[in-house]
Amino acid sequence: MELKEVKRFLEKLNQDEIIIDNHFYKRSKERPINESIVRSFLSNINKLEKIENGKENNRFKLWFKMSGKYSLVIIIEVNPQKDLKIISAWNSNRKWQNKLQQ
Repeated sequence: MELKEVKRFLEKLNQDEIIIDNHFYKRSKERPINESIVRSFLSNINKLEKIENGKENNRFKLWFKMSGKYSLVIIIEVNPQKDLKIISAWNSNRKWQNKLQQ
């Protein structure tokens, strides 16, 4: 699946088509993130800054702008005929992210 196709898929996504992996729930206990935050960002494509290919087929890393300081990173797996699975999510400090890119 191409990156442009991922964006189009997200724009048409219905909340009923989102599946949450158990790994997400396990990690969300350790992070200041929850299911409702992730669902709201997935439905707000305007804040999507970047899409990267994942390590496996049909897995992608989505970067959403939360604020001037933080980004929300969501790892998803896309099945174009069926649904979207959220594997994991975390918020990233943009200051450190920018320093790592230099």
